Amino acid sequence: MKVLAGTLLILLLIATPICASAADKIGHIHTLKGTASIVRGNTTIDAAPGVFLNQGDLVRTGKPGAVSIVMIDDTSVSMGSDSEISLKNYAFDPQAGKFSLVFRMVKGTFTYVSGLIGKLAPDSIQLLIPDAIIAVRGTKLLIEVQE
Repeated sequence: MKVLAGTLLILLLIATPICASAADKIGHIHTLKGTASIVRGNTTIDAAPGVFLNQGDLVRTGKPGAVSIVMIDDTSVSMGSDSEISLKNYAFDPQAGKFSLVFRMVKGTFTYVSGLIGKLAPDSIQLLIPDAIIAVRGTKLLIEVQE
């Protein structure tokens, strides 16, 4: 019984940093193939389906790797192998009229499908790539960023 209680306590302590950030969640990992990671501050977390994403997170896919992200407004971004995206700024509060989606696509391949922010406030969406800023007016994009 003591071993079980000790194991549960250790699991609770390990899970606490991930659960504490759940209140700030802006989206989650929907699917994963291969390897991917999330850089949050000075911590690197293994990506897995269901893991919450916070503003400021950097998501990287490995070789091979593919991941799909779903934001709380149902915006979805899929990333191919050896890709990297920074979730710079995100706000979705329709009652307060707060909308913002700013992602920096560092490298790789991406598909983007807009969610409610794209319908309610399309001017608040910016996809940053190394040499340009994409203002989204449509609903679907395919983007490749080469190094």
